Amino acid sequence: MLVFAACLLAACGSESTGGVYNQVFNVSGHWSGTIYGKCFSGGSDPVRMTLSDGGGDVSGTMTTGGHSSISSGALSGTAVQAPEKTTGDNPLTADQENSNQGTLNLSLNSPQATGGVASISVDNAGSGYTSAPTVAFLSTGHGGEGAKGVVVIDDTGVVVAVIVTDPGSGYVTAPTVTFSGGGGSGATATATLDTAAEDRNPITITVAGTSSKLSGHYIGLWNFHSTHIAACGANPSGAICLSRAGLCPPP
Repeated sequence: MLVFAACLLAACGSESTGGVYNQVFNVSGHWSGTIYGKCFSGGSDPVRMTLSDGGGDVSGTMTTGGHSSISSGALSGTAVQAPEKTTGDNPLTADQENSNQGTLNLSLNSPQATGGVASISVDNAGSGYTSAPTVAFLSTGHGGEGAKGVVVIDDTGVVVAVIVTDPGSGYVTAPTVTFSGGGGSGATATATLDTAAEDRNPITITVAGTSSKLSGHYIGLWNFHSTHIAACGANPSGAICLSRAGLCPPP
């Protein structure tokens, strides 16, 4: 199981978080920003969340752009308002000036396919093959490796089948199938992944910042235990920045 050490950071940006009189802390609404880390194309991807906060019980959805190993899924977690007499609250006044500050803890439940290539369908048999070409499986940017196969041709020089000899692992999307050699050309095929679900540990996201009805800003960390996505490493982690309004600068 994933052991996540929460590391809360100060709210990003220079907006003031004080002077809000006893505001109800609530993170319901639409959030957008950037998620950073090794798993993402170019080191970062845009991220969007839609959250519903019912008295601190949070649910919603998350989507990421680009080609990331972390895909979209359902969110669940808690939102906790900063207690009185903490940073941002003037102890000499009766109001709680930091009532719009708090911590958001989320888990992304996003089960993936087991990642093995189950079968190969020949889309175009090609022509002119005097010997069986070599087949290769190229990851489409979501990780995965190890798939192998053997090509079968008939006496007319066309590809009639591809037999999977090793399904490989870690493919979130089906790899691209390519052929080389054999003296012919034109053969194409499509890979299909195993459809069983994999019991992956959820991605955890912990952010700290401010929330109000029309604006808000959060910055924090994400982490999860990866056993199947080679591109992410064993225990990938990174930063995330979320905002209701305006651009979210790098953390």
